[in-house]
Amino acid sequence: MMIFSAVMNSTSGLLVRSLEEASEWQVVFWRGISLAVAIVGIVFLRYRGTAIYEIRRIGWLGVLGGMFYGATLIGYIMALTHTTVANAVFTLSAVPFFTALIAWAVLGERVSARTAVAIAAAFGGIALMLGDGIASGSAFGNVMAIFAAVCFSCFVVVLRKGRAVNMLPATAVGALFAATIAAFMVDGGFHVSGRDLAICLIWGGVISCVGHFLVVTASRQLAGAELTLIILIEFILGPIWVWLFINEVPSVMTLIGGTVVLSAVCGHVLAAMRRGKTPLPGSGGSN
Repeated sequence: MMIFSAVMNSTSGLLVRSLEEASEWQVVFWRGISLAVAIVGIVFLRYRGTAIYEIRRIGWLGVLGGMFYGATLIGYIMALTHTTVANAVFTLSAVPFFTALIAWAVLGERVSARTAVAIAAAFGGIALMLGDGIASGSAFGNVMAIFAAVCFSCFVVVLRKGRAVNMLPATAVGALFAATIAAFMVDGGFHVSGRDLAICLIWGGVISCVGHFLVVTASRQLAGAELTLIILIEFILGPIWVWLFINEVPSVMTLIGGTVVLSAVCGHVLAAMRRGKTPLPGSGGSN
């Protein structure tokens, strides 16, 4: 399930590059609507008569988490449309490190010396990609990728804070939040081609929804370190799909920076597995 989820989610960049004319805000809107509807459908199918109660249980913490998740959806799509897929996904692969820093600041979770070294290495790789983005004129997309990573990390920290409550509905809240922001930005321009609409609906209502469900289900059977290593498949395959089918070739600096980030994540998790410890907080998350 975990491998299938990672492979599914890795197609996000290819889907965006396959759009004909839809603007980034139109994509945010239709993807958000379809994802929200699909998640709410799962909640009602799973809880039936108590579905409304489960939704209300998330409380203000769930709403806050949903807002962070919605901001993640916006930032991720902005990143994919304003920089290379490689830049976007390699930056997002550093989410466990952003999460570790935020969890340290908000929850007081300790950051070990080994984790600090891995964080420094990962941020060095991100700096290389950001510098390359500035040179190539795609700095905005790189910044949006960092924004998405930080927002998703905040979402993970909120989930950890409210782990006693089922936070699945918070995902739907986030999708609706993103769609609402997008609705104001498109200013009535909701119409897209049938092809673009189908891509957005499949991306949100099928790929993102099913992928999220598989991650949640698999996380009950796998250790956090195993989850993290398998999720790396998503970040490795993402640039490969657009290279094979769209001929989008990442720059040398992007490949170097991405390799540094992925190596930092992989090395840290493998070290944690050898020591028999839990990996970085949020390392089991997926965008």
